[in-house]
Amino acid sequence: MSNATEQRTVFEVGGDLTITGYITRVSIKGGKIEIFSIPEGVNLEEIKGTQEYIDKYFPIAKASTLSLEDEFLKHEPETEEQRKFKNALISAIKSGLSDFRAQRMDACFDEEGNICFKAGMKPAVGKLSVKDWKRVAKEFLPEKESRLGTTKERIAFLGLLIKYLIEEKGYEVKDAWKAVCDQSKDLGHYWDSENAKHEFEDTGSRQIGEWCDLGNTCKITEEDEAGGVSLVGGYYNCCGLNCPLADVFSIDNPYDVYYDSVGWFVLSV
Repeated sequence: MSNATEQRTVFEVGGDLTITGYITRVSIKGGKIEIFSIPEGVNLEEIKGTQEYIDKYFPIAKASTLSLEDEFLKHEPETEEQRKFKNALISAIKSGLSDFRAQRMDACFDEEGNICFKAGMKPAVGKLSVKDWKRVAKEFLPEKESRLGTTKERIAFLGLLIKYLIEEKGYEVKDAWKAVCDQSKDLGHYWDSENAKHEFEDTGSRQIGEWCDLGNTCKITEEDEAGGVSLVGGYYNCCGLNCPLADVFSIDNPYDVYYDSVGWFVLSV
């Protein structure tokens, strides 16, 4: 929560007081009550930590709705990439999946160099090591258990994307699988995408359902065990055929800076 937008009101217990606006926290100390609030008229969608902000920038990925009985999972893989992804998704479902909130768009830097989420900005590439991304993700909204999402969660997220393409966008089952696993140029920003910029595109671009920036940058995820880290997907300098969304590449050195990648943040529901 940005303290710069908060107003602090102190009054004696038993007094009369009317507060208008959005109350962020209340503290009771020695017979006095401190109320911190955001005035009316402030855009709560841009105030970090408010429910409006969380809903805008971290929609719920309903991973718990994925089932081995889903029709799209009856698809017989046509490529090795589809086979690997299907096996990984089935394994994730069998292990148990819970809903989580995932970033709507890639992170960027604010004027002070802090991680934030805002459309129309350059993604936050080129400065943070993998270790840094782990730290800033946990510090971002600790009250909502912010962290880097796991590779298993990213696999589930992409499974939900396949379902969305079929059920909401009218894709044939085989074409939805191909778009996520084999050739993703129509879902994200790649070198061979339509209207490709051939450089990093601004955040909040190429929306698919509730999600933006599905390409443009690789996403840094954590493994469920042993603290490993992976890069998932591809970035603008790749062709959608070479680095589709379902591509997963394990990395070893937590001190490396991956100049084409950003952390993939998730929150608790």
